[in-house]
Amino acid sequence: MPKYFETLKIGEVRVTDLVDIALPAAAQATAETLGLRVQRSVTSGARVRQIPRDEAELAIEYLREWGFSARIVDGAPGDNPGTARAA
Repeated sequence: MPKYFETLKIGEVRVTDLVDIALPAAAQATAETLGLRVQRSVTSGARVRQIPRDEAELAIEYLREWGFSARIVDGAPGDNPGTARAA
């Protein structure tokens, strides 16, 4: 079973809180050194997609120690296709 799932006592499985990390393109090599898979796009920039929140918080701390700014992005585009995006 993937590490992104939690098993409840009654046998249900739910997805943990998955988030994206937005980071500058210059931080891509450093993020990959941490074992993260970075995706780049013209519209959203460099991002690490769909990782558990606790892992994202640790990765951001390491990136900041190395001088890179990074942030957690909740509700990334594509998570809820029915919601309207602000212009």
